Amino acid sequence: MNRIKSKYLLLPLLLLTVLLNGAEIDYNALPVKAVLFPIREATLSTLIDGMIAKCQFRAGQRFRKDDVLFTIDERRYRNELNRMESQIREAALGVKFAKQKLEDNERLFKSDLQSELEVQKSRFDYEVALERQESAKVSRDYAALLLQFCVVKAPFNGTVEKLLTKEFEMVRSGQPVISIIDDNQLLAVLNLPTASLPKVKIGLPVTINITENGKTVTGDVYEIAPRADHRSETFEIKVRIDNPSYEFKAGMSGILVKLGE
Repeated sequence: MNRIKSKYLLLPLLLLTVLLNGAEIDYNALPVKAVLFPIREATLSTLIDGMIAKCQFRAGQRFRKDDVLFTIDERRYRNELNRMESQIREAALGVKFAKQKLEDNERLFKSDLQSELEVQKSRFDYEVALERQESAKVSRDYAALLLQFCVVKAPFNGTVEKLLTKEFEMVRSGQPVISIIDDNQLLAVLNLPTASLPKVKIGLPVTINITENGKTVTGDVYEIAPRADHRSETFEIKVRIDNPSYEFKAGMSGILVKLGE
């Protein structure tokens, strides 16, 4: 009887030794769940006030980088740019007039027909006209920038997750308009037993069976949590999975099959 008890007491120690030595773990007997997330996601906001003129994509539709996602009614900003362009032309005429007046007064001063004070005043007027012209150019550039903000383009290839506003609604600067995800690659998030830590490296192949469609996919370790959870004795890893045909979706789950080749 004592010999049988001793035999069973040794089993946990033998199992621990196997795990610490990095031997193959049967993840089917000890299932490790994986959940899929997009590799990138973003909520895009408008940088200006205005009315949503057009949303080019609906939820679930795919887009390419630099595709126009939505536009703001540009009429107000187009008019402001035109007004700034007019001010630049007006300022240029002011510079031309002030320069001509300065040259005339300098010529008269050399002939003792104009006072030095008038020459200095003309030079001051010319410098002020130049500053006004530069200020008008800065205002024009700012108006052009605001006009560019009327068009919001995709920062990466991906899928529209959700529209947060509707066409013809008014939005304020900084207000979220559209949520997008990059699902060309996915991140499978898993919590592994800390006994697996010695063999887990960045780039290590990881095989996962996806529950929803029964398909098996292999990715590579993309991130390793710097800290383990002492309560569950696990640590988190993120596995990068290529998804060129979009057969996997963010939110799907799976079971770890194998670590390594």
